[in-house]
Amino acid sequence: MSLIRIWAVILRHIYLTKRDLERFADLFIWPTVGILLWGFLANYAGIRGAGLTSYLLGGIILWMVFERVGTSIGIDFMYEVWDRSIVNVLASPLTLSEFITGLVLVSVTKVLIAMGIMAAVALFFFGFSLGSLGISLVLLWINVVIFAVSLGIFNISIVIRFGGTIGPLTWVLPFVIQPFVAVFYPVSVLPATLQKIVWYLPLVHVFEGMRSTIKTGQLDVSQFWIALILNVIYFALSVGFFAFMFNLVKKKGT
Repeated sequence: MSLIRIWAVILRHIYLTKRDLERFADLFIWPTVGILLWGFLANYAGIRGAGLTSYLLGGIILWMVFERVGTSIGIDFMYEVWDRSIVNVLASPLTLSEFITGLVLVSVTKVLIAMGIMAAVALFFFGFSLGSLGISLVLLWINVVIFAVSLGIFNISIVIRFGGTIGPLTWVLPFVIQPFVAVFYPVSVLPATLQKIVWYLPLVHVFEGMRSTIKTGQLDVSQFWIALILNVIYFALSVGFFAFMFNLVKKKGT
């Protein structure tokens, strides 16, 4: 794997982001709007003292980390499809693994910038400091990013198999699972049957762990390890699914 070729993928997206207003909005505007919306909503409800503001702000920040990474990988791949340059990219010395690694690094870099902006807005307007989570924030963030990368690879797999017309799923899928991963409320509010299923999603353990950390000041280590084990399983499945789809379309010549 060549670091120079991976850097070339990153550099391409740096240039595109500087020239594309849509990419700029994804990086700066939407994260800021999301934090302001949920923070003001919690304040309006008059329950700031009950800690809901911290739960909502912590939830939206971690959720946007997941949503930005997961969709960015798929959307950045879709740009190559829409620009009709994907064949040229894959015909170059750049390998597919280098290409995807570059997309993942671009997405993680974007989300680090967006996370810094969201943290500053949350602190300035609502007095909520991400630093209050301590090392727990890093551990929660790791699990969120791993699952987001798995989703991004899955998105690329179905686009390779079914073509650009299915591209919108790359930014729809995260919101399909959002109601079931306990971003803004505990799992206990879900129907009993559904509760037994959602615990197999790593994000559920992440957001439950976040609320526990805010409430007690300590990370529930068991939640971290369960999420990590599930993430390893989902990552392996997504990579295997991608390899299967890629080999399939090569054989079909599509």
